[in-house]
Amino acid sequence: MRPRLHTLGLTALLAAISAATLTAGPATAADFPPADSGYHTYAEMVADIHAVADAHPDIVDLFSIGKTYKGRDIWAAKISDNVADDEAEPEVLFDGLHHAREHITLEQTLDLLHYLADGYGSSQRITEAVDSREVYIVFALNPDGAEYDIGGDPYRAWRKNRQPTPGSSKIGTDLNRNYDYRWGCCGGSSGKPGSPTYRGWKPFSAPETRALRDFVESRVVDGWQQIRTHITFHSNGKLVLWPYGYTKKNVPSDMSSDDHAAFVAMGKKMASLNGYTAKQSSGLYITDGDQIDWLYGDHRIFSYTFELYPAEHYTIEDFYPPDEILARETARNRSAILYLIEQADCPWRAAGLAAIDCGAFYDDLELGHGWRPNAQGTDTATDGAWQRGNPQGTSSSGPKQLGTTYSASRALVTGLKAGSRPAANDVDGGLTSITSPPIQLPATPGRLTFRYYLAHNAGSSSADAFRAVVMADDGDHVVLTEKGAARDDDAAWKSASIDIGAYAGQTIHLRFEAVDGAGANLLEAGVDDVRVRRP
Repeated sequence: MRPRLHTLGLTALLAAISAATLTAGPATAADFPPADSGYHTYAEMVADIHAVADAHPDIVDLFSIGKTYKGRDIWAAKISDNVADDEAEPEVLFDGLHHAREHITLEQTLDLLHYLADGYGSSQRITEAVDSREVYIVFALNPDGAEYDIGGDPYRAWRKNRQPTPGSSKIGTDLNRNYDYRWGCCGGSSGKPGSPTYRGWKPFSAPETRALRDFVESRVVDGWQQIRTHITFHSNGKLVLWPYGYTKKNVPSDMSSDDHAAFVAMGKKMASLNGYTAKQSSGLYITDGDQIDWLYGDHRIFSYTFELYPAEHYTIEDFYPPDEILARETARNRSAILYLIEQADCPWRAAGLAAIDCGAFYDDLELGHGWRPNAQGTDTATDGAWQRGNPQGTSSSGPKQLGTTYSASRALVTGLKAGSRPAANDVDGGLTSITSPPIQLPATPGRLTFRYYLAHNAGSSSADAFRAVVMADDGDHVVLTEKGAARDDDAAWKSASIDIGAYAGQTIHLRFEAVDGAGANLLEAGVDDVRVRRP
């Protein structure tokens, strides 16, 4: 019989945990109580993952993404068919043990390693997933805190890492409040070093979150993040959560409606597979500086939190379920995990958006994917060059530069800032252009689509223009032109849909141009949501 921990209300629970973080005595040898010996210590974890890698060297590669504050390796595994090669395959990331007392999350990452490695070659579905994906597992982000936690009597209810706080006697940062997206913005973390949700003295002040950050950023290849889907394992509550945690809004300005639809569809599907409840992260409570907000907000990774067994009872014992349930409760999540691995090639498929968003090219312009102003060196405009960002609106007899994008918060526009007057940053003096990264078209491409506007005042003429150009093997081809006219034309998003079948199989670039050819008149242009759809 395991020794019981006391039951508390939520307020009392948080107070008890905070007190534990301040008063716990010196650590003893790290080991679980005999009744919980089914859990893995750090040393046992290291032995286990090395045994799996030794048994499956063709598909499992172990490496460290960095060191903890105490100098422990943060171990990770890559699972893929050609594991030594960096193939052009969708990538999936899993991690566990952000919070020290959530030991079941390490067991979930270990179960996943065994599930994929042991099932390869015997399960067709697992084999196909491993052959077509690159899966990364970071087993324990916070082993320092976990080892400290199990040195109590029987536990310390410790949450944070073991890093001292400069200028304070308090120890530890809540790693899942230490990421730099909306860090400290919204009442979802604490600035007090003694708090269980202390966010650190600056974003990525913890070596563990910096190691995770550096690994994720290392997966940006040619401007494109290769990790497409992600789950971080926490406990407890039996929940599937998606971003954002910092706001209660379902679709805030830094999320597109298509992405939200995909988040909801995949989240609900996974919850149907593991019996959990699916909801937006802030539906549990507001958090800021957390991992899934950062992975989506900064990298556009479809990132989820699984709050594992048990259901929430607001007891300290919630964090320490008996080891007898480990096999059952980790296996419960296998089908949901495998589903997310399979969705990595096209996360929008779950929401019925595969034809729109999963073609040869999709850039909602939220991230910098290598668009280059004046790439050919032929621009002549003296002001209003193309930029990617969140534009400021201008108005002169109506809107001329829109202060809102078509989706989310960034677009291509001619001069982001409004300036002191409407014409301060408009296109002046000739041509400004911006060129896409290379786009490899399949043998049967779908249509090129994008949103755009051209706006001008009544001083315009047909010498002003917006153009879309396909740069193909045999030269440049203007595929859309909108000319100015001697009338006021306000900015409003329009839809373009262009047949590009003539360039099938080629690697092309797109170029957008705005031309001020009519002299001293007000001229603005914008582009958003550039796609080559599925046929």
